Amino acid sequence: LVLLRYPSTVAAVGRTLEPHRMCGYLYELAVAFSRFFEHCPVLKAGDDATRRSRLRLCGLTSRVLVDGLDCLGIETIDRM
Repeated sequence: LVLLRYPSTVAAVGRTLEPHRMCGYLYELAVAFSRFFEHCPVLKAGDDATRRSRLRLCGLTSRVLVDGLDCLGIETIDRM
């Protein structure tokens, strides 16, 4: 559900010129994703459909984090 708020967060930041809103949103998204990743096995999911859905969710989260950080002028890395 946090992912669904990204477009409205971008719009609010653009409208109000308050970049701290994006920082707060990205932090909230990172916390939610961390909880998801801790409790829901992605690659070891029970069936293929669940695994694919979880991989898509991971990919979408990654894209939103990268795009949000880019909006703030923060470069990201591909691997750690």
